Amino acid sequence: MNKFKIEFKWAIYYTFLGIMWFQLEKYLGFHDTNIANHPEFTNLVFILIFGIYILFLLDKKKNFFNGIMSWQQGFLSGVILAIFAMILTPFALYFSLKYVNPDFFTNMINYSVSKGMKLKNAQAMFDITAYMIFATFGTLSFGIIFAALAALLVKTKNK
Repeated sequence: MNKFKIEFKWAIYYTFLGIMWFQLEKYLGFHDTNIANHPEFTNLVFILIFGIYILFLLDKKKNFFNGIMSWQQGFLSGVILAIFAMILTPFALYFSLKYVNPDFFTNMINYSVSKGMKLKNAQAMFDITAYMIFATFGTLSFGIIFAALAALLVKTKNK
């Protein structure tokens, strides 16, 4: 397990970033007064997540690979980070929905219905199980993409 210590550390950072981002969205009103702009604002977190992957691979390259890392090594390390982050995602989401903003789903359902979505469809979309599944697999799929791109940027040249 010591082999994956850096991945686990950065998965914790990733998880903390997700909770803090959810808190920021709530604070800035994207869960109520500015809810119409929530989809656009929430996607900005991907910039920070990509930054996490870059910083993680720089850490891994320096402290595990002794400054020399191939794209394959970086990509595999990034995929492992994505798996750890995926495992932690349901816990972060549960915490955010229970303690940061327990009214999130109610607000999203009410807004969606006010914009013409059928209540039944809005309830199905903004359901904790559906959200956890989407977030968990989204974390893995985007993590794989970010791992590939970040590994291109961080790999040792000519390696």
